[in-house]
Amino acid sequence: MSRTEEVHEGSCCCGRVVYTMQGPYGTFSHCHCTDCRKSHGAAFATYIGVAGARFRFLKGESEVGSHTTESGTRRTFCRHCGSTLTGTVAGEPDNIYVATGTLDTPLNRKPEYHIFLRSKVPWIEIQDGLPQHQKFAD
Repeated sequence: MSRTEEVHEGSCCCGRVVYTMQGPYGTFSHCHCTDCRKSHGAAFATYIGVAGARFRFLKGESEVGSHTTESGTRRTFCRHCGSTLTGTVAGEPDNIYVATGTLDTPLNRKPEYHIFLRSKVPWIEIQDGLPQHQKFAD
């Protein structure tokens, strides 16, 4: 199996929800938008894209809730522990963005860029050398 076809598993904090995903994977980025910051309670959130057909819940799908923000992003989370699991963007109905902090298997790649710096908190100084975009990346 090539690196692009790697299979990864993840779960929520309480373990009631478990998922699997198989590459090829899409973009891998740190998002600084207000929605990501608020849903994660952190300065930014890190997501990796995967085709919806290559993502599935192994356990606890009935425990998954969702919320759609004003911007049209739909986020899923565990109803018990609150862990953010995925996000989908209205303009990309076939893709799922997985919150990489919930992965249980090692992801042997690094994020590609920072996005939505126009919403970045002022107390974070980015010094990792990755490209930085004020809005959607080109």
